[in-house]
Amino acid sequence: MKRAKSAGRPHPRRKRKASVSGKGKARKITASVDADNNVAAPSATQPLAHGEEVAREPAQTSRKSLAAPPPRATYRLQFQKDFTFADGEAIVPYLAKLGISHVYASPIHKARPGSLHGYDVVDHTVINPELGGEEGFLRFSDVLRKHGLGLILDIVPNHVGIGAENEWWQSVLEWGELSRHAQAFDIDWERLGANHKLVVPFLGNRYGVALENGELVLSFDAARGSFSVTHFEQTFPLCPPSYPIILDRALAALEETAPPPDILAISERLRLMGEETLAERRSGFPADAELLKQELARAVAGSAPLAQAIERAVTLINGTVGVPESFGTLHRLLEAQSYRLAHWRVAASDINYRRFFDINDLAGLRIEDAEVFERVHQTVFRFIREGRIQGLRIDHIDGLADPENYLNRLQDAIGPGFFILVEKILEWGEALEDWPIAGTTGYDVLNLIDGVLTDKETGRTLERLYRKVTELEGSYASLLRQAKSQVLEGGFASELEALVSDLKRIADADRRTRDYTAIAIREALREIIARFPVYRSYIGEGGLSPQDRRLIETTVASAKRHSALPDRSVHEFIASALIESFETQIPGAPDIELVRRFRRRFQQLTGPVMAKGLEDTLFYRYVPLLARNEVGGDPGQFGITPAEFHTANARRVRDWPSTMIATATHDTKRGEDARGRLSAISQLPEDWAEAFRLWRKLVKPHLELIDGAEAPDANDQLILLQSLLGAWPFELLGGKGEARVLTSLRTRMEAFLVKALREAKRKTSWVNPDEAYEAAATGLLRKVLEPDSRFLRDFAPFARRLASLGMHASLSRTVLKCTLPGFPDVYQGTELWDLSLVDPDNRRPVDYDIRARALNRREDVNDLLASWPDGRIKQHVLASILRDRARSPALYAEGDYHALQAEGVKSRHVLGFRRSHGGEQLVVVVSRLLGELLGADELPSARSWVDLALPLPSGTWHDVITGRTLVGDGKAISIGETLATLPVAVLRAAQGRSASRRSL
Repeated sequence: MKRAKSAGRPHPRRKRKASVSGKGKARKITASVDADNNVAAPSATQPLAHGEEVAREPAQTSRKSLAAPPPRATYRLQFQKDFTFADGEAIVPYLAKLGISHVYASPIHKARPGSLHGYDVVDHTVINPELGGEEGFLRFSDVLRKHGLGLILDIVPNHVGIGAENEWWQSVLEWGELSRHAQAFDIDWERLGANHKLVVPFLGNRYGVALENGELVLSFDAARGSFSVTHFEQTFPLCPPSYPIILDRALAALEETAPPPDILAISERLRLMGEETLAERRSGFPADAELLKQELARAVAGSAPLAQAIERAVTLINGTVGVPESFGTLHRLLEAQSYRLAHWRVAASDINYRRFFDINDLAGLRIEDAEVFERVHQTVFRFIREGRIQGLRIDHIDGLADPENYLNRLQDAIGPGFFILVEKILEWGEALEDWPIAGTTGYDVLNLIDGVLTDKETGRTLERLYRKVTELEGSYASLLRQAKSQVLEGGFASELEALVSDLKRIADADRRTRDYTAIAIREALREIIARFPVYRSYIGEGGLSPQDRRLIETTVASAKRHSALPDRSVHEFIASALIESFETQIPGAPDIELVRRFRRRFQQLTGPVMAKGLEDTLFYRYVPLLARNEVGGDPGQFGITPAEFHTANARRVRDWPSTMIATATHDTKRGEDARGRLSAISQLPEDWAEAFRLWRKLVKPHLELIDGAEAPDANDQLILLQSLLGAWPFELLGGKGEARVLTSLRTRMEAFLVKALREAKRKTSWVNPDEAYEAAATGLLRKVLEPDSRFLRDFAPFARRLASLGMHASLSRTVLKCTLPGFPDVYQGTELWDLSLVDPDNRRPVDYDIRARALNRREDVNDLLASWPDGRIKQHVLASILRDRARSPALYAEGDYHALQAEGVKSRHVLGFRRSHGGEQLVVVVSRLLGELLGADELPSARSWVDLALPLPSGTWHDVITGRTLVGDGKAISIGETLATLPVAVLRAAQGRSASRRSL
């Protein structure tokens, strides 16, 4: 197979990396930590000062590196069996009219049957037949081309779904290290206790119990001449050298009937394979055995007695339930395989292949291997050459062994400047690595926008209320460390032990470090990973950057300072293993490949621990304001100021002007408009406190007592009530419950609530579900949603007020998404209101007929605002700006960014900025935090904006949303006039346009 060209093109970041010489001995590390004993990360949103350095050096070359203009706007489609390429074709005209330039598609390669997301790819060389196969994709591509749209494709190089549908995985099960596909997977065959076997933890019971219960069933595929063992839906092939164990019993069963000569020869040749020890001979066994299986199939087809004998032997070996000794042969047969079947709980401690997070049936790929890289990407490269794919989105970039090397290799294979985005979660204050990409998938900007639409000044008030109600103790930072430690010692215990094993071997190679015990190494590693302030570092082929050195040194110093270990020099040893170079020629030097493996494994583990500890644990535990608990968000960072917002945007226009801006994705914890509602709680802290106290009284009679404590507890009641506020249907805002609407809401909320409680791991979990506690929580939900209940009547007024404030925030979010540096992405269906919950709720079918009809209707913007609950006002704002982006793509893609400061005592309620490029100018004005301005009103009036003004250059300005034309005198423009129609405005400087004018 043709190998991928190795990455040789120089890249700016490589030149900045350096290694520091050392002998492997421990070194002293110092760092600064914050008040919560967390590593202090430089903030990327502080106002720029002369000569200031950011957390990671900016990508000075990203702006000019693209070979083609970036997308104007993308639309994310989730393809699956119920939404195929044909369905995608049908909505392309609508997307084109909406103003979309590129479809942004979920993974389209062959996935597990029935996959609803496509990230469990089982064959990267085949387009998913459930979506329409390659033929359907080509038709879809032609329709996109016909309407002038491009395609950004989501690809999954980090992992694959494993099971019977994955031929590579089945080959590895069948042949172990002899399989030609063994190199494709990140398997540690030498893991202590594995004995060069692949640990396969898919059994529903302990192995012995599953065996003797008859849950492991031997079967014979006569057409293919192969044997396998099934466990419900799972299939485990048997290695052909073990076939004689079965064939001997079949031959014996023939009794007086002479066995066909072929079967004797086949069995003997397979037996000799099992006895062979020479590696060069064993390497050819897989190919030879395929021929022998074909011979076996022919022999069985030509001899009915042989077929019956094999069937009787299989039945005999399958044993008899209740007779344990009857399963001895099947056990011996399974012990002869290259894998070890195990209970699913064994994965936490014994698994020896890298997974996607802690999901056993998603196995990590060694995409760093050149042949694996080529095989995984061959279909994508072909479609790029044919002009059918204009950009790529790389899933889970942090899972790869060396992300920078991968991206360089990808650009080398495609051609320099190809449009690539990476799914990268940036923590607060962290800047994106200087990679050959256009940017990220936009979670950083999502949280930036949400942050500026949250009232930062009320954060402490809401925090005090939350802690009083829940009696929570400990800082946010300590809660995060606890959550990360829990998932590290639970679902990732096996990965942690692998790191400990590597480090212990490194320590034992040097007499100065060999006294570090495995117990001490394990505890120090746990402390360091729990305090790691970002998802991962990036020590790769290019060496060590100053930023990564600083990150590791400060993290280790913090862990050392607060460690309870008696000898804390072990932390410095771990730091040395991560950041020092080792002299390999001196006595006692560790194996350099072992050091590299440790570094790779460490970096591939810190990200999953952060994701599972923060997003999938703490987000469901720490809930003073659920709107802040979003992917890429920091619940400990309550809102941001306009100054921080503007500074971040100025950085983006400088460093990553072509990045994506997302406000909802298939992975977000709740819909963008649900977050808008919940953010409004920050504007009404006293009202929220009063409402929550009332609702607690109303729900108290419906609580259960479990072990003397109320269930659900106050924390989980907060999750339930906030989630109801976010998802509350418009039909229920009047306080009356229509049965159909309540039933739908109850069904969705029950699924969400059980998931939230299990993710939190406080009272129940996926591993150890507490059915009584879950029943108490879902029972409370059903009670409060009973038609005509008092709760519904008392809940509706506050829900209605939040919905109104959320509407204003959503319009501001839509405008910001479409006008800030970068390009907007619209997640499927969210052009209308998006009140969805976490997946799978946010992957429900979308009614495109309603959306197309709404777009085709021509109505006055005042009428749209008056009927805002139907969502058409949001679609109108979006489509208006997208059409303007199509008219002036360079202004939006390359325009500079200047903050505008409103004048007046209520200036904090207005956000403005100006963008300009090549003589074109754009001024954006949005409202924020309208709670105190509106009072009980639903819409702002002229008095809301009294004495407020914003600087505006002189000339005629056209509002692209409302169609109004305004004239500025070069001084300040009245906010009351600017926002007279809508609480948002996007003003374009007129260029020779004649229109009716209103002087300001």
